[in-house]
Amino acid sequence: MSADTMQLGAPDALQIGRFAPLIPGLIRATGPVSYGYQFGTDDLLERLVTASWTAPDTLFCAACTTAAVGAEGELLGIELGFEGPKFYAFKTNLAALAPGLIERGAVTHDQLVGLTQRAAKASYLNAHVPEDVYYLHALSTFPQHRGKGVGKALLAAAIARAKKAGYRELQLDVLADNPAVGFYQANGLSILAEIRSPELTRDHGFPAEYRMAVTL
Repeated sequence: MSADTMQLGAPDALQIGRFAPLIPGLIRATGPVSYGYQFGTDDLLERLVTASWTAPDTLFCAACTTAAVGAEGELLGIELGFEGPKFYAFKTNLAALAPGLIERGAVTHDQLVGLTQRAAKASYLNAHVPEDVYYLHALSTFPQHRGKGVGKALLAAAIARAKKAGYRELQLDVLADNPAVGFYQANGLSILAEIRSPELTRDHGFPAEYRMAVTL
């Protein structure tokens, strides 16, 4: 696989179904410590991401995703992003999926209460998302495809799309110990803020969180 043989674009209806089982792993890989703390390791994240994937205007929706697809139709990686203020609206919409998940037995009320409490603490690590930026919520490629230009192509496409739409910046959040920090810096982003939670660092091994951005 090379950058010349992959295609970038919104997943079509068939791809949405085919790629659905792969998306939760790509999402978890962007912040294992953070997602592990908030969602645990009992597939709660996987169930919520799967439900969100087919629900427009939620945090992990296919409608907000650009997929990198190889010559054989295989998924190489994803970029998931949207207009800055939609982060908060889509987060609320994600919570709205809870009753249906409980009714189907996919999650329990107690699981969601615990998630809400932990997510509230972790949310303080994220700086406010301005209204006039493109917020890159997730950029992730499978390990076997890293170093082949997939992530770089997805990021470049997001920057170009955000610039064309008139946003002033592209912004994202990334844990300070994530090797992606160097990747983002090499592709023009800089660190705007560093936020640390003494409790989360002390008790749960959280590194600092960086807000990174590139001016468009």
